[in-house]
Amino acid sequence: MQLFRLNRSWRTRIGGPRGVLAAGVAAAAMGAIAAGQATAAIPAKKSAGAPLVVWYDAARAAYVKEYKATHPHQNIKWVLYSGDNNGDGSLQSKFALYNRVGWKQGVAPDVVFDEENYEAGWLGEPPFNDLLNLKPYISKKVWSKDEGLGDCLINGKLLCLRNDNAANVLWVNTKLWAQFFPGQAPPTTWAQYAADGQFLVKHHPGYFIGEFGQPWDAETYLWGNECPINEAIGNQKLMDDPNSPNCTKIAKLIDSALPAFTHDGPFTSAWVKDQTAQNMVMDIGAIWQGTAIYPSGTSSEGPGTNVMEAYPPPVATDGAHVTGSIGGGLWMVSAHTKQPKAAAALVQYMDTSPKIQENPAITQGLPAYSPDQNGWLKSLNGVFANPKATEAAIKKAAAEIWTGWSPVPWSVESIFGNSVTPGLLGGGTFSSALQTLSANIKAAAQSAGWQVKS
Repeated sequence: MQLFRLNRSWRTRIGGPRGVLAAGVAAAAMGAIAAGQATAAIPAKKSAGAPLVVWYDAARAAYVKEYKATHPHQNIKWVLYSGDNNGDGSLQSKFALYNRVGWKQGVAPDVVFDEENYEAGWLGEPPFNDLLNLKPYISKKVWSKDEGLGDCLINGKLLCLRNDNAANVLWVNTKLWAQFFPGQAPPTTWAQYAADGQFLVKHHPGYFIGEFGQPWDAETYLWGNECPINEAIGNQKLMDDPNSPNCTKIAKLIDSALPAFTHDGPFTSAWVKDQTAQNMVMDIGAIWQGTAIYPSGTSSEGPGTNVMEAYPPPVATDGAHVTGSIGGGLWMVSAHTKQPKAAAALVQYMDTSPKIQENPAITQGLPAYSPDQNGWLKSLNGVFANPKATEAAIKKAAAEIWTGWSPVPWSVESIFGNSVTPGLLGGGTFSSALQTLSANIKAAAQSAGWQVKS
């Protein structure tokens, strides 16, 4: 059984939309984590007139463009980076470096956008302690309206704001569905979902019900079924039980329909070359996926959003109405910034401004900031096959993200992508992969000083 090591190269996705690339992790950063030792930061030296440094990912480029237009003449240094996508370790590496050599103003980041939702609890707690508590700088009247704050409220501190609600829904190509399943409603349970996949394999091979063999599979199929394989149950205590029926039942259902899943990841060259999006009859995917993957005439080679409709995700195998979440991202401020008010103000604007969050050309997903949600949802009129039903499904899923999939100081996506995905792509089953995933999560947790219960 292959065990995950914290200094391995990790798979990543590009921006909010998902693709795959490789990135290295600095041994020094991971060594500090493995040893559980505090990396005491060298105090930042203030430089007169130093710019506010903001790190952002490619998917936030439109945010930066809008901010520049509405905030001219600001002394800001914008730095494009990977977004730490799929847990590539870039933030841990850089933060560990700055903690050794010093957080030089105008060079080290004051504000960071992070695609990985678990990392506020990683970078804001020992051994890093590098994130600013935003409570003194952002009013509770504002941050309390931000959904998904379980990833940000850590030990009483507000370490981030959540960018968008990335709950998973069931995306259905209504044209293909009517062609292959005339008169039948889309599935409401995972058993029905798997049965529809089996039907496609037998009668319409080459058409798919989802993606499988990607780093985020655990966030789709395990998170959406309350599988207790990454559940914090106390202070540095983890429940990691791959033998729970909530894990094994969904794994067996996925295994029963494996040929109905594509191994191509969205926005990979294979996905575009094979026009995979046009053969997706349905897919369990994040809210943002609807406008990121399925438009026609774009790099994703989609069928067009006019044939796509969102449905509520299947009811979990234990009967619970829950779902998982892919992406969303966090806005964070460095604890070493000499401009905390300005940094927090920028984060608040990016996260809450209607000019950004209600504009679908800028924000592809449902805003986490609830006052902006209705404005964004209205933008769906005329976009999807059934806007009202899609809006209702999105609202339902947004309120049903299972809270037992915990923000922890390791990346399940990275573990899955490195230790599980290769076996799946080589013909293995999801059921057998559960044990490998569990063993690697346990190893990562113990390396971080956690107790593990199974």
